[in-house]
Amino acid sequence: MRLAGLRALAAVCAPAAALGIGLLAPGTAAAVETAPDAAALTAEATLTGVSPGVLTPDDDGITLTGTVTNTGDEPMGRVQALPRFSTNRVESRDELRAIGTDEELYWGSRESDGFDPIADTLEPGQAETFTVTLSRQQLGFDADGVYVVGVDILATTAEGERARVTTSRTVVPWIQSPDELPSVPVAMLWPLAARPSLLPDGTLTDETLAEQLAADQSLTAVLEAAAEAPVTWAVDPDLLDTVSVLADGYSVTTPEGSIEGSQANTDAALAWRERFDQVTQDADVWMLPYALPDVGALDEHDPALATALTQESLAASETAAEPLPSATSGVAWLDGGSVTEGVLTTLADAGTETVVVPSGAVQAADDEASDDEAGEAASGENGALGQVSAGDHTLSVVAADAGLSSAITDAAAADDPTAGAVDLQQRWIAETAMVALAAAADDTEPPLLVAAPPLRWRPADPIPQSLVTAWTSSTWVEPVGLTDRIDAGEAPEVTPAPSDGTALLPEANVAATAQLRDDTTQYTTLLADPEDVTTALDHATLRSASTGWRDNPETGVSYARGIGEGLTQRIEQVSITVPESVTLSSRAGAFPLTVTNDLPEAVNVRLEVHSENPDRLRVTEIETQEMAPGEQKLVEVTAEAAANGRVPIEVQLTTNDGQPIGPPVATVVNATEYGTIGWVIVGGAGALFLGAIVRRTLRNRRPRRRRRRRSDPPAPADGSILDELPTEARPTQEATR
Repeated sequence: MRLAGLRALAAVCAPAAALGIGLLAPGTAAAVETAPDAAALTAEATLTGVSPGVLTPDDDGITLTGTVTNTGDEPMGRVQALPRFSTNRVESRDELRAIGTDEELYWGSRESDGFDPIADTLEPGQAETFTVTLSRQQLGFDADGVYVVGVDILATTAEGERARVTTSRTVVPWIQSPDELPSVPVAMLWPLAARPSLLPDGTLTDETLAEQLAADQSLTAVLEAAAEAPVTWAVDPDLLDTVSVLADGYSVTTPEGSIEGSQANTDAALAWRERFDQVTQDADVWMLPYALPDVGALDEHDPALATALTQESLAASETAAEPLPSATSGVAWLDGGSVTEGVLTTLADAGTETVVVPSGAVQAADDEASDDEAGEAASGENGALGQVSAGDHTLSVVAADAGLSSAITDAAAADDPTAGAVDLQQRWIAETAMVALAAAADDTEPPLLVAAPPLRWRPADPIPQSLVTAWTSSTWVEPVGLTDRIDAGEAPEVTPAPSDGTALLPEANVAATAQLRDDTTQYTTLLADPEDVTTALDHATLRSASTGWRDNPETGVSYARGIGEGLTQRIEQVSITVPESVTLSSRAGAFPLTVTNDLPEAVNVRLEVHSENPDRLRVTEIETQEMAPGEQKLVEVTAEAAANGRVPIEVQLTTNDGQPIGPPVATVVNATEYGTIGWVIVGGAGALFLGAIVRRTLRNRRPRRRRRRRSDPPAPADGSILDELPTEARPTQEATR
């Protein structure tokens, strides 16, 4: 039954109305409660304390503390904080998430008792604290459930107008017997990941991660908050590799060159890594795919690349998991838009066994519920767990609870971390209380819930500790691990229900990654000993496709292209020198080409010579050439000509497996075929020369009377007998070899 007009009734007789609502059954619908317009003045109010967080019959009331800030341009006069609450119980967990932003929900009424006169005047930008208290008698709660409480801020303008300036609200459970509620099993995924910043040469693109590892910074707060809690760590191995580089002393690549990192950051990284190893030694650790490639974007734009990179990222994850005794690999973490049949099949084919998804991204296999109900479809005895078919495989599914996860996300994004921590605490308590109350009403076991903060969350103190405290100290919550739960037994079959609005990496990022992969393959196959270089470049390729670039895809493209350009420059240091033309002096001859390796590493190269007319000129295959660093070598090319003439050829320098190095170089082979004809010509010329000598000798032997005496010997003829031969018959130096 809907109690229309409750707000008007409460204004006349608030205590009686509150008592009436409190006696209603749990399923009673809430009254329509509409918020009035606020004044022209603007202010922001935050709740920084709620005590107690759960109301029971033993409590005298509830105290709310907070801060109000004048965010407008005008002074605020007679600033007061007055308590506000609704006696209607929150009906659904979906409504819990909307109360902070939707004043149409459970607006309730304002109480004058328990107000706090904050200040006579609050100047622009000025902030003051407040404390208001609501007694148990004022509230009138006596039915188990979750209720909305809060604070109105009233002020007077310079013109004397008095009105509500702003309101801050939260939720609080009222529970008759907390100890009698059934325990709700809640698992906590605790992610450790960062946007990629490590380059293949061991330098960093920036110091953002280094600065987050300091003792008072976010990544250290995340690590320490869960150090003693039974969380399931979800770790990106790329983060661990980057921290290890920082801990060993690091450099940052800038447009002006490489600069040395600070010793303070190095010390902080070393302390963080040592603490991580200590905390996770015997903990439940899920090692995520290396650098978290955007499989959704890869599968959409380049399925073959998606398959290759998924396999490589999982293999790297498995290697990273080896030093941790309790680590599990083969786990992928997807957002709602990536939970498609194609992505799941790609992951499964690559060796993935478990996927973490938002609760709304899957639904029961036989469920025909609406989209709004899809998030609850996998609930039941196993709660967050399910199984999904992916190609020829079956994947275990962990569906992160929407309510618990969104509470963490909202808190991490709060401008005031203290207020965010309080809101997180109250929402967490309320979410789990509603699950426990529903199970008690139905006399069933509560389902498993899984909470998952954002992958790369950077919460400020005290948000991480507030989360762990709410999780581990609630009477009706049982903290559990995930690995044992997944291994425990069967889970219901679910199907993908991908959501819209996910900002996958653009096609330009996928193309840049594909090009970097090609450049990497070319460079590593060039090297004689590529093992160490291959691993570094493969990891860099995975980083270039990381989901960490989604909020700034242009930087991801620059990351990939910068590495690729560097590889191209190195490849160009291996070159070949080819003359404009070469001459074959016989039917089968050889000519030399010069290969130069200016790299500081040994390389294996080949020469591929392609004849434009193979029928006229055939080139013998050239063996692979191993060249030391800085070596220059002459490589003999053997060819056979079938006829005289000019034959264009192209010379291509390649890696050992045929990857081209630089563009092909053109030249011309002059085939003269002097091997037979040349020697015939030389022989004929020699015979003529010999005949001339014989004739001269015979003349010298004739009787003197038939010769005229000469006082001087005859002068030899100018030139040579060869000069009398036709030009084309003169043997060349090449022909006489």
